[in-house]
Amino acid sequence: MDNSNQQLARLENVKIIDIITKIPNLTEADRHELSKRVASDDIEIRKGALEKITQSQIAQNDLIAIMGELSAMSKQGMYVKSKQIIKTGSGQFEIEMKGGDTKLIIPVLIIVGVVIIAALVIMFWK
Repeated sequence: MDNSNQQLARLENVKIIDIITKIPNLTEADRHELSKRVASDDIEIRKGALEKITQSQIAQNDLIAIMGELSAMSKQGMYVKSKQIIKTGSGQFEIEMKGGDTKLIIPVLIIVGVVIIAALVIMFWK
């Protein structure tokens, strides 16, 4: 399938150059300049596409590395929150992961709840 795409790209460039050579009012220098522009534009488009593919591959490798580190990390006695913005060839996406030891989260929530209840009791005790 990749080979057919390359053949289509070559055919399109050849057709464009054929059209340029058949334009009657152009000088040979103008024809040569237009052909150079077509080739230059083709190179720029291919360069942009390759940069986007490279960005996507880097983003994929970064995501795999982050996920591997988080899964290998010992989460005993700690709560982990990670936020990562990854730029890809097609845009960017944001990942936010939360997790860790539930034995740590429950006591923290209980303490926060008791403080809130105590504050409400003090305010409305009158």
